[in-house]
Amino acid sequence: MAIFHLDFKIVKRSEGKSSVAKAAYHARCRITDERTGDTYDYSRRTDLYGHFILAPVNAPEHIVKDSTALWNEVERVERQQNGQTARYFDVAIPAELNNDDKKKLVLEYCQKNFVDKGMIADIAFHDLDSDNPHAHVMLTLKTIGPEGFGKKERSWNDRKMSVLWRESWSAMANSYLAAAGSSERIDHRSLQAQHEEALEKAAVALDNEEKALWLAKATETNRPAMKRIHSAIWRSKAAQEQRATEQAVRDAAKQEAVEVYKTFSELDLEIVVDVRSFTITHLAEPEEIVLPKTHPGSSTDENQRPVLVAPTPHTRMRGVKSYRDKTKVSKVVAGKKPSVSISDSGTNTILKTSSSQNPNRASRSAPERVKRTQAIPRQDNIFKRFTTLVIDFFKRKFVWAKANKSQIDLISEEHDKRIAENYVFDEVLGRHISRTEYEKKAKFNQDGYKPTPDEISRFPSRPKQEQAEHNQSENLTPSVPLEQMGKDSYPKFRPL
Repeated sequence: MAIFHLDFKIVKRSEGKSSVAKAAYHARCRITDERTGDTYDYSRRTDLYGHFILAPVNAPEHIVKDSTALWNEVERVERQQNGQTARYFDVAIPAELNNDDKKKLVLEYCQKNFVDKGMIADIAFHDLDSDNPHAHVMLTLKTIGPEGFGKKERSWNDRKMSVLWRESWSAMANSYLAAAGSSERIDHRSLQAQHEEALEKAAVALDNEEKALWLAKATETNRPAMKRIHSAIWRSKAAQEQRATEQAVRDAAKQEAVEVYKTFSELDLEIVVDVRSFTITHLAEPEEIVLPKTHPGSSTDENQRPVLVAPTPHTRMRGVKSYRDKTKVSKVVAGKKPSVSISDSGTNTILKTSSSQNPNRASRSAPERVKRTQAIPRQDNIFKRFTTLVIDFFKRKFVWAKANKSQIDLISEEHDKRIAENYVFDEVLGRHISRTEYEKKAKFNQDGYKPTPDEISRFPSRPKQEQAEHNQSENLTPSVPLEQMGKDSYPKFRPL
């Protein structure tokens, strides 16, 4: 089954890798690295189905004659001890193609995307007859000319190039699948990106066929991605069970996508589909407003106005006097309560007129029947002042405070940030102290603290050897030898 797998990597000396070793593994042959003297032998493997080297027309023939000459030359011209020597990738080939088309697809892809830009491509095909056909490709990083390799082309390392190369592979593989008559397709994007795109396309689809196709695509991509299994453990029982489980989930998603397509393609156009939850809601039938026919020229044309009436018995509401003018009555409240009358069929909304001959009769007669007395405050000035104070309070509390909330929050955040940067809470003192003082104390209290010469000069300690104060009168040692002293020259001692 066709799957998308295309991953680019770099051969780095800093990771202990060699392009010669990688080429020997891909080509299933024996190659000796002339730079290190190591020999790599993979000739015992029998899964090689073809080996090709594609090079630009100006490449020297002695370099591209085989993998041994090519990659030994690449290792020789790379001077850096931790340099990069090659770019390589392995690509999964659609199993629906025959072996000739598989090789042709990979060769055409490498020629178009890499060789035409100046790279040399070393291509090896593995397991073409199995359920995991793939190809290994190694690419040079330096430009090639008649004299040999030149400088590295840095533009080939751009991340945008890898995206374009992945997209090119999916497009070319899909064209080969279409030519082979297969309905399988691959996509270089992640399943999540495909799922989101399908939902967006389904939401704006204009017809059922298009909507059903995109909903089926969203259903098929609503699953976890299949994890890659290394070739070393591919034949193990655990790996086969893991792949069988993932394949069952994929098959179930595809079967569900088929059912979704059948369901939505057969629905009527007058539906509302929630593509996120796949729920269907029929549109409400159109409502129609029917106006009663009146004879032209009748006396009721000028005075009669259509009002919305309810099928229940008519009720009158008490008239309410105006707050500003006590002699006026609100006609909206004093008149009939407006309501909508729905016909028996449930499809037409009928706009009826009032059965009363004079629609303003209720509003004129309402003040006469009103027995309710309006509460009038005894002191209007006090009431007005109190109302003004209450309104001002609510404005400051809720309206203006909301307008200045962002500024207050900003000031509070800056204040808290400044406090956190410059002050630290001292648990011993029980208050905030400056960060400089706190760090000085913490440094001084450490067990291994040793003062710096600068601190010693600023905070001198007591002298190491304390010199005792001597009394000149207690000095018993003569300054002149006794032989040179006369009889009267001896020192005379005095009592303390």
